[in-house]
Amino acid sequence: MRTRLRRALGLAVLLLGTPALAQVQAALQDKDVLAAGTPPAVAVPAPAPMSAPLRLGLEAGAGLVGGAAVGFFSEWAFSGLLGTSNNSTQTQHFTSLFGAPLGVAVGAPLAVTLTGYTIGEDGSFLVSWLSSMAGLAVGGGVYLTATSLSNSSAAKGTYALALLLPVVGAVMGYEFSARAAAEPPPPGPTVVPTFFFSPNGGGGALAGRF
Repeated sequence: MRTRLRRALGLAVLLLGTPALAQVQAALQDKDVLAAGTPPAVAVPAPAPMSAPLRLGLEAGAGLVGGAAVGFFSEWAFSGLLGTSNNSTQTQHFTSLFGAPLGVAVGAPLAVTLTGYTIGEDGSFLVSWLSSMAGLAVGGGVYLTATSLSNSSAAKGTYALALLLPVVGAVMGYEFSARAAAEPPPPGPTVVPTFFFSPNGGGGALAGRF
């Protein structure tokens, strides 16, 4: 008796559950039903590009700070190693003049490159460093030329160019390399075979863009 009752209950559950199972399967295959339970996609706006004045200001400020820090260390190191009385007068004079500018020409491109990387730029440290060294060469050349022609305070004041132009060169070199990296590559040459026909015959040629 109990066995028959269990069989009857199982059959009833099976008969009642089959339509519900079919409805569930149909709902799982219905795109509208599935979309109703999906949260709407939230569009995240892309961050606005940093303005050029702000970007240049950050890079220049970092170049000044980094150049000053490494320049101070370089002046101290050069003075301790080469600025002693055991070295020649020319060596001591060179150390006192270009110990700090050489440090600036190394510290400025380092700081500029790190700052550019932090704000999402893709410039080249090598180009920045080479431009910084070029600025040092120009500033140092102006100072040596001015002091060889005159011993005035204005001529000696051109020493500031040997400290500032490496920073300017570091920023300019990094910016030029970053802008060059951001530009799309130029299209390559395209060659297309061309055929033509006329009542008197036909021919072919190659048409291209170079």
